[in-house]
This record gives sequence, structure tokens and C-alpha cells, in this order.
Amino acid sequence: MKTKLILCAITCAFVLVDFITGFVKARATNTFQSKYMREGLYHKIALVLCMALSILIDVAQAWLDLGISVPVTPVVCAYIVLMEVGSAVENLGKINPDIVPRVLLGIFGIDTKGDQEEDETHAHS
Repeated sequence: MKTKLILCAITCAFVLVDFITGFVKARATNTFQSKYMREGLYHKIALVLCMALSILIDVAQAWLDLGISVPVTPVVCAYIVLMEVGSAVENLGKINPDIVPRVLLGIFGIDTKGDQEEDETHAHS
């Protein structure tokens, strides 16, 4: 149980970093809106609830025959961490495009074509 809580604490740290980078990005790009802040907060709460559910499933597996016997918490936490890393990298790239090369954004599957088209549109105006 202690290991699962450590995994969730580490995962929550990634969730927090993504939340902070998203907040800074919104401020830096003048796109901050409380509506989107609330939606983002609800999404983060849903991730924490997913982690709680995964722990509950792992505990239940020890006492009930759920038809599975795979540790769920590490898988859920790994998925969330990877998702949050990609989102934080995207946010950092919006805050300061010089620190996140387009190649790295491409590795995370983040579309940079829209940014290039937007940059070109502003350059012609």
C-alpha cells in the first residue's frame, strides 16, 4: 500500500506541474479565462479520482475475485505521468518556443503545423 501511495504522490506532482505550466501559459499568452481554469481543475480532479479508483481495485483484488490479478495502480500512474509530461512540454513550448524544439513536440505527438500557420498569418498582417 505504501508503494501505491508513493506512486500516486509522484503522479500528483506531475499533475501539479502540468497545472502550473498551463496557468503560466494562459497568463503569458493572454488567454486566461476562469471557465477554462475550472475545466482544467475538474480534469485534474478526475485524474486524482482515477488514481484512487486504481488503488481501490488493487486492494479489492486481494480480497475479491475480480477476474484480474494485475496491479492497476502502476499502469494508471504511468499513463497519467506520460500524459502530463506531454501536456507540460506543450505548455512550455507555448510559453517560450525557444526552450522546446519542434522535434521534441513532434515526439510527443503535439501538432506544430497550426502554430507555424498562425505565425505566418501574423507575419503577413
